Amino acid sequence: MRVRNMVLGALAAIAVTPALPAHAATASQTLIVGLRAADRNGPAGAEDLPGTGAVTVDVPRDRLADASRKLAADPNVAYVEPDHVAHAAALTPNDPGYAGQWGAVQTRVNEAWSSVRGASRVVIAVVDTGVTATPDLAGRVLDGHDFVNNDDDPRDDSGHGTMAAEVAGANGYNGAGIAGVCWACRILPVKVLGKDGSGSYSDIAEGIRYAADRGANVINLSLSGTDDSRLLRDAVAYATGKGSLVLAAAGNDGSSTLHYPAAVPAVLAVGGETSTGARYPWSNYGSWVDVTAPGCNPSQALNGSIEQYCGTSSATPFTAGVAGLLASTDPAPSAATIRAALAASRVGSTGRIDALNALNALPYAGDKTAPALVFATVPHVTRGIVTATVAASDQHGVAKVQFYAGGRLVATDTTAPYSLSWKATAKGVVALQVRAYDRAGNAAGTARGVKI
Repeated sequence: MRVRNMVLGALAAIAVTPALPAHAATASQTLIVGLRAADRNGPAGAEDLPGTGAVTVDVPRDRLADASRKLAADPNVAYVEPDHVAHAAALTPNDPGYAGQWGAVQTRVNEAWSSVRGASRVVIAVVDTGVTATPDLAGRVLDGHDFVNNDDDPRDDSGHGTMAAEVAGANGYNGAGIAGVCWACRILPVKVLGKDGSGSYSDIAEGIRYAADRGANVINLSLSGTDDSRLLRDAVAYATGKGSLVLAAAGNDGSSTLHYPAAVPAVLAVGGETSTGARYPWSNYGSWVDVTAPGCNPSQALNGSIEQYCGTSSATPFTAGVAGLLASTDPAPSAATIRAALAASRVGSTGRIDALNALNALPYAGDKTAPALVFATVPHVTRGIVTATVAASDQHGVAKVQFYAGGRLVATDTTAPYSLSWKATAKGVVALQVRAYDRAGNAAGTARGVKI
């Protein structure tokens, strides 16, 4: 009891109460108090957070500064901090263009962002008209090459490649532009198309090989032609052998005619789907088209305006961005594994990719990353029934969420939204603890005091 009494001395003149559900009209603030000693009972009225060496206390807001100062000065206190709020649910970025990004919701990319938003080790090569670094791409555009003009200045003189790069990897939740799919992925610009949007197969083949040699995890080809080519096939085989996943646009003729390089078996061919789940009339189709993705996506043009970028040229970098998210997981999957996960994720009549399905399709052996877990609603009591909902997410999927009351398991939920409805049998303050487990067995926990 030594620590309890000494810390209580720091709060002698400050009224504290157990950490209870916060209501809009409350005049208190919950503080987390980390204790140094082994006897971590904390001050009277504190609620223990098992396994953390910390307790929570509610302090009147008008005495918050004084309480924090006195607690921090106590030698038995390691730290004092507010009980911050986090969010682990479907994310809604604050980028101006996001309001028009229905594709992120339709493919559940917005839900995947709760657990993975990309990694700087992942490189998406945009083999196109070049890429000009917009503010949303700043700091993540690598040095590339221009095979049209044979120099090392792959800046975009058309806008097509830049818009593709934005769809795949524009920075999200920064209050500007749009939210690309893979926020932290780096972009490798490879210019193989001229200002008019056309380019030779020889330049395209060189660009594919160049991207593979520079370690591109994903190679995006928002281009197509009607002629088959041994040169293109060999370039794709080379890139695949180097560990790159190659994606290409199926084309915009609204026919089943094979387009290349998308129709090369080693390439993931991408068609375009509407917001209602139908194939866009202009999107090519057939058994050779592997997946579909949103075919119209807002993107930032060279002049900075946000415009609709439509076509299989837009659906392909959207898919490339999802591939980048998958490549960012732990343990890092191979290109073949990512392709298989994207194929396994397909939903609907057109075979639309689903980001959460794809994440769940990845193997998780070796995963060491615990789920993200927070209370989605404040636990409350009505006629003795305790109800609470938590938001849990994980890069490879949440296996189960368990609820404990006073250290006793009272409920298990395996389907989101994860919720508790428990009939309390005693009065007083009960520690409501929650643990979320992913499929690899990694666990995360959180706790909250509930007054019955």
